[in-house]
Amino acid sequence: MLKTSLGLSELEILGIALFLAYLISVEILKRRGTLQRRNITAIGPILMIRTTRGLDFLEKISKPKRFWRTIATLGIPAVFAGMTFMFSLILIMDYIMITGPPKPSPATNPRNALLIPGINQFIPLVWGLIGLIVTLIVHEFSHAILCRVEGVKVKSLGVVLALVPIGGFAEPDEKELMDEKKLKRIQRIRIYSAGVISNFFVAFIAFLAFFYLLGFLQPHVIVVESNVKGVKNGSVVLSINGVKVHNEDDVRKALKVHDSYVLIELENGKKLRLNKIAGVYITGTINGYPAEKAGIKKGMVIIAVNGIKTPTLKEFMKVMMSTKPNETVEVSIYDGKSIRNVSLTLAKSPQGDHGFMGVLIDGDYVSGLILGYSNRLLTSLKSIPSQLLNVRGWLYVIAMPFMFQGFSGKLLKYFTPMGFWRDFGNSLFYLLNTLYWIGWINFYVGMFNCLPAIPLDGGRVLQESLMSVFRGERGKEISALIVRMLAITVFLSIALSILIPNLQIR
Repeated sequence: MLKTSLGLSELEILGIALFLAYLISVEILKRRGTLQRRNITAIGPILMIRTTRGLDFLEKISKPKRFWRTIATLGIPAVFAGMTFMFSLILIMDYIMITGPPKPSPATNPRNALLIPGINQFIPLVWGLIGLIVTLIVHEFSHAILCRVEGVKVKSLGVVLALVPIGGFAEPDEKELMDEKKLKRIQRIRIYSAGVISNFFVAFIAFLAFFYLLGFLQPHVIVVESNVKGVKNGSVVLSINGVKVHNEDDVRKALKVHDSYVLIELENGKKLRLNKIAGVYITGTINGYPAEKAGIKKGMVIIAVNGIKTPTLKEFMKVMMSTKPNETVEVSIYDGKSIRNVSLTLAKSPQGDHGFMGVLIDGDYVSGLILGYSNRLLTSLKSIPSQLLNVRGWLYVIAMPFMFQGFSGKLLKYFTPMGFWRDFGNSLFYLLNTLYWIGWINFYVGMFNCLPAIPLDGGRVLQESLMSVFRGERGKEISALIVRMLAITVFLSIALSILIPNLQIR
């Protein structure tokens, strides 16, 4: 992508030009009175577009009042759980920013603090927009449903635009909503909680379908790096020694067929016969550990330890787990030209009581090809539900887009749809991406809205709950003060988390 003298890409310049054109258009329409006539409110570049369409449908869908009340009531504990989790996360983030602020990175880039597809570089435009639109509809329509269930008039439904959709809203009659004679406190809490609860429910359903459909993907063995002429990085290996290979275990079994050579078949039909050299590829060594002291370097291949062959990482780890600290082992090393043996005395592993060489391994080496396995991504994704039993799992889900943005680009060739989806091309990938982003954005928006800060739902729920503890007019003042202080803490913390890593002190 081309860069200008200002360091901006052509795409970024186009984005700025579009936004300026949008600002000018909004100002012109505002001065002409067009926006007011169409019941659109403009606040700077932000448009609040209202409509009464959908209110009849809203009336019909809110008829089973007992059902909606039950769902909303049962979901209130989830709002408080999310509130506790998210506010704790805010405090931890504050501690990190004070004691050891992270360096500027894509994760701390201000553009990535916005949940706007296409602007946030980790959220793809198409799938992100689908997820965001579904999230906004679900969230605001749920508030509207509970308003009607509790007898509060809904004046309009709407969307918030700033060139692209950034929010939605249901506009209740504020006088009816805040009328303490008309509504009990629990009724208002149900109304405020409805959006979060619905986002969590949709996220659960979307992720459930996503994890189920992952079972229809057949993983492949990939050439991560090639030193063999005519074989490109990213090529898919179909078979080794006549054995179809889809994962590390398949490769291990296939390599046992012949001792002196390997027959490799690639997806493009090319077949290779190569001298057999199989082991784990070293990408580096750790300073001060035995491997470095023994002269082992990046680019070498470990093919055996104490005479036990290690053709794959799994086999290498199995051998190393059986060793002990201070044990002397003989390591067979291939340096690209010849095989030689190196003796070294193992250190203690930082992650257990077994021996440790101090080598960094990335991929299995087979006769000039460094192999990777797409089933590792599949295994990692499938393990997510079980990780939700601890706090670390919830943190992982919140940060998922930093590690996985969906099935696109090269990933499409690293998996093959199976079963029912075999004859539908890339349809399964499109469905998986849709479900993934609907699930994640609903989850994230639900969690964010749990924060105890007005105007977020969590702040309103907390304030109503506090007023049931601190009664009377004085109680209202105390409750409002507590929530106001929490809101200042939350939004100041978010601002600092963006500013501190990006401040360049010269």
